Amino acid sequence: MPSPSDKKELAGASVPGSLRQLQQTSLLVRAAFLGVVAVSAAAVILPFGWAISGNRTGLFAGAAAGGVCLLAAWTALGLSEPLRRPAYMLAQLLVGMLIRMGIPLAAALAVYFRGGPLADAGFLYYVVLFYPVMLAAETFLVLPARRLNEKRLSPAEDFVG
Repeated sequence: MPSPSDKKELAGASVPGSLRQLQQTSLLVRAAFLGVVAVSAAAVILPFGWAISGNRTGLFAGAAAGGVCLLAAWTALGLSEPLRRPAYMLAQLLVGMLIRMGIPLAAALAVYFRGGPLADAGFLYYVVLFYPVMLAAETFLVLPARRLNEKRLSPAEDFVG
């Protein structure tokens, strides 16, 4: 039976149980979670777009940026799903990073060089706001869950062996 100090250590160093289980659910459930995160971020960010621009162009620019970042997160999650094995961890990292960064960057460059109302309304600023939120959520979903019985090693022990 674990001692109270063991319980505190595990509770303080881990994610709550329901969120930990989310990492091991189906791809569709994890994609829905990303959608919920995007809508929640939009509920916080988009009112500022309306207030700053004074019209709905800022709202549309923010929604477009959120949609682009959500599309990138969904694509990265889906394409890296077959690579969710320890042997393919580096490939999963590279595929996810390329997709997750490439799509918003390409959209931001296209809007910037084309100009127009989206660029004038601050599309690039909204990408900068949505991108880290979606990055954190998608990274959390693709990380392997730590097993409870797994021994914790200090970085020196892990390096030395």
